[in-house]
Amino acid sequence: MIEKQLINDKTFWIKVDPHPVERANPNIIPTEYFTATWYQQDPETDGGVGMIIEDEDGEVKLFESPVAALSYAGKILQKGA
Repeated sequence: MIEKQLINDKTFWIKVDPHPVERANPNIIPTEYFTATWYQQDPETDGGVGMIIEDEDGEVKLFESPVAALSYAGKILQKGA
């Protein structure tokens, strides 16, 4: 899913992708997380290069829902946009 957002008078596209997790026991949840990548150009038409949201250790940040991913990405962009 891709959402276009206007943040600090700049347009950004935030793409949320599912990130499946292999568990030894399939009853342990969550079995799927989400990642967020932000773009300054529409990734579907302009083929822009995206920046994946990372945690404080430089690893891909995983979110428990698409809403959490969009919200966090928006806050990060608002701070640095």
